[in-house]
Amino acid sequence: MNGTLPNWIQRLLGVEAASGEGTAWSLEYVWPLAPWITFLLALFVVSYIVWLYLHESREVSLRWKLGLACVRLALLAVVLLMISQLTLALKRTGLPYVAVLVDDSKSMSVVDRYDEALAKDLDQRLEKSGLAKRLDRLNLAKSVLLLKNAALPRGIGDEHKLRLYTLSGTKISGGRDTDVEGGQGGEFDALVEGIRGLKPVAPYTRLGAGLDGVLKDLRGNVPAAIILLSDGINTEGPSLGEAAAAARRRGVPLFIVGTGDRRPVLDIKLTDLLVDEVVFVDDIVSFEIKLSTTGFEGREVEIQLTQEGKPEVLDRKKVKIEGQGKSQQVRLRYRPKEEGEFRFRVEALPLEGELQTDNNFQERKVRVRKEKIRVLMVAGYPNYEFRYMRNMLARDNTIELNTVLQDADVKSTEQDATSLQVFPVRLEEIFSYDVIIVGDVDPRRLGDSAMKNLVEFVGQPAKGGALVLIAGPRYMPMDFRDTPLAALLPVKYSGIRAPLEDQAITEGFMARPTDLGLANPAMQLGDTPNETMEIWEKLPELYWMLETPEVKMGTRVLAVNPRRAAADGQPLPLICLQYVGAGKVLFHATDETWRWRWRAGDTFFARYWVQMIRYLSRSKLFGGEGAVVLSTDRREYREGRPVRMRLRFSDPRRAPAEDDGVSVVVEQQGRQTRTLKLRRGGSQGIFEGVLPAAGAGRYHAWLSSPSVDERAPSVDFEVEAPVGEFENVRMDETAMRQAAEITKGRYYSVVETDRLLKDLPPGQPVPVATLPPWPLWNRWPVLVLLLSLLIVEWIGRKYKGMA
Repeated sequence: MNGTLPNWIQRLLGVEAASGEGTAWSLEYVWPLAPWITFLLALFVVSYIVWLYLHESREVSLRWKLGLACVRLALLAVVLLMISQLTLALKRTGLPYVAVLVDDSKSMSVVDRYDEALAKDLDQRLEKSGLAKRLDRLNLAKSVLLLKNAALPRGIGDEHKLRLYTLSGTKISGGRDTDVEGGQGGEFDALVEGIRGLKPVAPYTRLGAGLDGVLKDLRGNVPAAIILLSDGINTEGPSLGEAAAAARRRGVPLFIVGTGDRRPVLDIKLTDLLVDEVVFVDDIVSFEIKLSTTGFEGREVEIQLTQEGKPEVLDRKKVKIEGQGKSQQVRLRYRPKEEGEFRFRVEALPLEGELQTDNNFQERKVRVRKEKIRVLMVAGYPNYEFRYMRNMLARDNTIELNTVLQDADVKSTEQDATSLQVFPVRLEEIFSYDVIIVGDVDPRRLGDSAMKNLVEFVGQPAKGGALVLIAGPRYMPMDFRDTPLAALLPVKYSGIRAPLEDQAITEGFMARPTDLGLANPAMQLGDTPNETMEIWEKLPELYWMLETPEVKMGTRVLAVNPRRAAADGQPLPLICLQYVGAGKVLFHATDETWRWRWRAGDTFFARYWVQMIRYLSRSKLFGGEGAVVLSTDRREYREGRPVRMRLRFSDPRRAPAEDDGVSVVVEQQGRQTRTLKLRRGGSQGIFEGVLPAAGAGRYHAWLSSPSVDERAPSVDFEVEAPVGEFENVRMDETAMRQAAEITKGRYYSVVETDRLLKDLPPGQPVPVATLPPWPLWNRWPVLVLLLSLLIVEWIGRKYKGMA
């Protein structure tokens, strides 16, 4: 038995406690028998005494017999009390502890966004607490403790001992080294001033370690409760959940006040920057990047493209942010004018309220080269397309042009510096060209051998050649159905229909780029997407066109005739592109692009064809060294961020057939290596993968499978330790609610803390001193009771005439 003595008994015993103290009592005794033996013996004695009295004189009433039996039993109980040396043990007790742990880490300096009504309410709480109207998290935590003249700590001090802790270990009068009892006096006033002076100084949030420290500090006195004021973000050490489990084992409930906004933190992130590593001078270079945001729905963000060392912005685009979590593709373009290796940066300008900006940009190196492109153009007869294209390409100083005209006479061939008398016969001669343009050519005069060489040219290893096929009214592509070139044609022969030779074509059509076409650098006739679209819409109409309603699998339709549709309702394809092996095949269903010169000269006609030729010949830039390139989307990462890797085969034929056939070994200095599988991405020669949760350190990654002839491509990157508090600043309400629930405590928002004091458990008094014991068995009242019971039984028996 135990409990707390009432004040009048304390005064009677002479052990009256001071203010804030109490006296706990318990009974101690000495008894040699086991409890079960004692129980059986007591049962036997009670039964025997009752049986004896029931068999006494029949003249005595049953009621009288039972009364005397109870007196006898009471007498035996007093005797047993004296034999067991029953003693009253006394202990001086103090008030139970309540610990308050304040998170004063740097993340508590965050100013969250709140609804207008809630923000107004919080401002009023700060004003009533005597704090500045700044809605940072630590200020809100302080308002919980200081509101209504520090009502919460005053109320705690009336019923408990208050001990205050901070994660940073900041010493506060009345805090870790001093316990506050009551809500008055200098110690309490110093505690209030100490709370007002708290600042967010801890570089990391160690919630688990902080709670563990409180429990260890009070290991001799289990606190009635721990009140935690925090945003719930743990950046180092044991988690809040682990600390809650330890508190539950000790029976300590956690009462947690969450400070901050439960909504996602405002953030803009750019990832997955795609750009060609090597381009020609004056090419349109497309930078495609993925934009994802949280918390900025409906607002506009500006994405800029800049070059290292140059202050001017090369391109910019304002993007309206769509729904939360939805990724948006953004494309920026630039036309480099000089040769060299340059580092470009794509950056999203920070918006108001965004705290983390180190994920707002991505950088990439691009090599810009100035090389002559060798082009061979073959035609059966000198139509307008051949003549205008020959003259235009011959004037371009980036192109080295040769032409073959089947109907040309010897004299005209000798007068034209670009002209060859016959189509190249040897395979080495064919391979010396980067792009071969085949117009309306007679296949019989071209020969099977030349056509087989063209097939080899497109699929050559290391750099696939580019072949352009231009349809015409006489031969291309109808007469090539049973030739080796038929396999290279991007369209199917079924359904092909050409206008009749004697048919007058009076209705024209405009070439309309598809979405794929607008994304292709070769189709960019302007410096911006809007300008490009305006130019395409204003180009002169075309008239003659070969109807090719069906395209082969994998063919990319870059432009269509919007006025004519196939059986499936889709516009007829006009310009098609297909990857064949390592090379590319471009097909024009019309030979009238020369009409684009009307009132514009060579401006758009030349821009289209030169850009297309450069695009088709880009494999020339990857030949030999660097044919297989391993890269990461960054060179430096924060710990915990995913590392995105990409392996690019400039010759797609060298890529493995399996979609997951690429393995990369990732080595960390001083640690074990691991292998990462890359999967095929958007094209045949690109494989991508993500290395999750890389720890801090320097890394070296290299291609282990498939094997390559040259040195295995590799890349180095570094993972840095997190910047700390601002890596993730979203209040972790879920973790705090779970911690409160498993310890049988409660979770509160700042505006719900008015009932916190009422919810605190009373707790167990804390023993502070042992008082001298008070023996009961040898006290005179016990002897008086013993004698009184003997006399009462003797008189009762004599009165009834019982022996």
